[in-house]
Amino acid sequence: MTTITRELINPNFYHVTEDMDYATLCKRINKFKHLYISKGLKKGDNISIGTLTANTNMIACHFAAWELGIKTFLVNIIIVSGDTHFYIEGLKHLMYALDKTCTDIRADVIHDFNMPIDPNNSGGLTRMDLKNGLYRKILDAFPPNMSQIMTMEEVAPMPGTDIQPWEVSPEDNCIQYSEDLAKIKVVSQAWWPKLLSHEQILDSVQKYLPDFTQDKVALSRALHHDFCIDYYFLPALMTATKIYDINVMDYTDRKDEQQILNFMVDYVNQQIEKKKIERVLVPDYITYDYMKNKKTKPFSKEVIFNIGKEIVKTH
Repeated sequence: MTTITRELINPNFYHVTEDMDYATLCKRINKFKHLYISKGLKKGDNISIGTLTANTNMIACHFAAWELGIKTFLVNIIIVSGDTHFYIEGLKHLMYALDKTCTDIRADVIHDFNMPIDPNNSGGLTRMDLKNGLYRKILDAFPPNMSQIMTMEEVAPMPGTDIQPWEVSPEDNCIQYSEDLAKIKVVSQAWWPKLLSHEQILDSVQKYLPDFTQDKVALSRALHHDFCIDYYFLPALMTATKIYDINVMDYTDRKDEQQILNFMVDYVNQQIEKKKIERVLVPDYITYDYMKNKKTKPFSKEVIFNIGKEIVKTH
């Protein structure tokens, strides 16, 4: 395998949370490829993916981009830690940096912010309602002459047949990532988005693959954390047969979000125990410690927590 394609994914893949098998996931990947092409995206373009859940859309929209030679942009446009003004300004600076370092740049966005927070309540709050409309402000910060905004809902009517209008080579860049925008206040020549090729990513994956022997693995939407595409996301999809979406929310001390955080942490701990999940990705030690302290009794079997590139085994 020389480029990142769906052939990397375990053919026995089953997304337990959404009851989706490998063949159905491939059709979803095809639909995203048709969507990207219908929007005018081409090889070498960039797409920033904003999703608050590790669902099959998150998996499919990444693989569709990689198969078409479109670079996915790993930037935290979801969780804001710090001053909102700096976050928005950081995003604008990032677009400026991209424009200065790339030729004929596009930086399109696809997101699921219109989806309900509670999947069982279609008329309830959406992600757009959170943080006083912050996500809308973030989306509006993308310069209209450089980007277009797409939603996950647009993929449904697309054809389910595969399409591959051009070749993609191992040397082609497939991922670019940056530091957390909340920390970026000044853009200088010392800071630029980092580009990695298919070949570089796959070489890195091989270092982490032997450690992935668990069959029941939970994905996280936080792919920007410590660049976890190579050390968690891809190894999990290549080896595990049962994939779960349990959204491990970043710790927050904001009073207006504590209720949501407590609900999510209790839910995640319950799901790990109930589903006998063997491996989980959490964003940082603060979040892990909060989860651990909220747990009322030990897990019945060992669980491996990936905290960045570090591993903690616990009961």
